[in-house]
Amino acid sequence: MDRFHISATGLSINYMPEYLADKLGYFAQEGLVVTSYVPSPWTKVLTDIDSGEAQAVVGGIWCPLIYKNRIKDYFAFAKVASRCPLVMLSRAPIKVFDWTFLEKKKVLVSGGNGASPGLFVAGCAKEGGADVSKIQLIHDFTADMLLELFKGGFGDIIVLKSDLAAQLEAEGKGYVVADLTKIGGPVPWSVYYATPEMLSNHDTLAGRFTLALQRANTWLLEHDGYECREILAQNWPKVDIQTSIDMVNMFRKEGMWSPNVRIGEEELNRWQGFLKQGGVIDSMIPYDKIVDSAPFNYAARQLAVEHA
Repeated sequence: MDRFHISATGLSINYMPEYLADKLGYFAQEGLVVTSYVPSPWTKVLTDIDSGEAQAVVGGIWCPLIYKNRIKDYFAFAKVASRCPLVMLSRAPIKVFDWTFLEKKKVLVSGGNGASPGLFVAGCAKEGGADVSKIQLIHDFTADMLLELFKGGFGDIIVLKSDLAAQLEAEGKGYVVADLTKIGGPVPWSVYYATPEMLSNHDTLAGRFTLALQRANTWLLEHDGYECREILAQNWPKVDIQTSIDMVNMFRKEGMWSPNVRIGEEELNRWQGFLKQGGVIDSMIPYDKIVDSAPFNYAARQLAVEHA
């Protein structure tokens, strides 16, 4: 059995294919012992893959994009989430959401675990016809601080993970006005990325991992969220189990998990457009300069043989 250690930027329901690949034995079938942890601070994920302590990071592709041509080359090789899993809550309910609703509002978007939430909201708002210069994005705080501040009366809208939003709404502290999983459109929100040295390893380590992930992804799309209840209860014990199951089913319906774990070129370019708009990359990076297709191609070949 080969070790495959993941340094994760968080514990998220949208990472469900990875958790299922372990529970269903797909990693073991590929001769892998897969472990994962969330370091603090989250930026240690880069130290982990640079040192070889971890074989891959699971997190936002924005990080390899920003580091490319500046600091270090990292390559994404598989996707685990195709939608932004965040929701927006306001202090009062609204009948119909429109992106122009954010104009002249103070929008709280955590930046404590990365740049992606604020960049995504701004990108979608511009696509939706809003004047981004009229939106006051507050993002220089951690999610916990913003949540506390929102409860204390600061800000008009807060952007949160779905499980936290469900808790806040249940407490009567806010109203969900937009679910970005449903209205945000496709982007490679969460991917696995690694160093070129790890990916050039000839033991097909990343390929076998991707193959197991693809099997779990397919399984998830074919089964009701109820089948994930043990994983949900273990990892998110504070969230009502039916709420968690409903969230998985909503993710399944709305495209959080696309049919395969390949990173699409069109969705990547859309996300890069948002990053360019936000000033964190200077120009679009060619697909093959940020994505290593070999692991997915390996998985696709193996699956083709199995189903021949």
